[in-house]
Amino acid sequence: MTGRWQMVAALTLCVAIFSVNWTVLNAAGSIITAEFSPTPATEVMLAYAYPVALLGVLIPVKGRLSVLLWGLAGFGLVSAAGAFAVTGGMLVAGRFGQGLASAIVLRAGFELARTHLRGTTWWPAVAIPAVVTLVGLNAGPVIGGIIAQYASFRWILLLCVPLTVVAVVAAALFTPRARPAP
Repeated sequence: MTGRWQMVAALTLCVAIFSVNWTVLNAAGSIITAEFSPTPATEVMLAYAYPVALLGVLIPVKGRLSVLLWGLAGFGLVSAAGAFAVTGGMLVAGRFGQGLASAIVLRAGFELARTHLRGTTWWPAVAIPAVVTLVGLNAGPVIGGIIAQYASFRWILLLCVPLTVVAVVAAALFTPRARPAP
């Protein structure tokens, strides 16, 4: 596997984490409601904070590795903060932060892939993460339901931290530092 495809694998790991995260708390809704007794408005915000913040992917971000790594670090931090939320509002803020950090990483990763992959290698590099996204969106509620049933919904958020560390290491190791020759 060449360095470029290792980069695609690292970016696909990020996409997998983010797509599962989009839907993972949906299965734990009743448990979250029992713990926080949120208002109906907070319940709606909890359901939509992550995908609305993902609209941040439309913000132009430079395709730099440092932006991607800082975004991943932010994702890990707000995931941990959300796991220790004591109110529904804090959990909503954590989910919004996760979505915004995901948007930054996705945009930076897309730009990095566009910079380092040209011609016929570009489309497989986009198709692989797209398929992983569909699988992750469907796997999220199953994973969330199992974790929430046997542990706590907080573990759903805490598990993001070691996964994010793995993604940071993979992205740092496998993303080329220099721009390819034209």
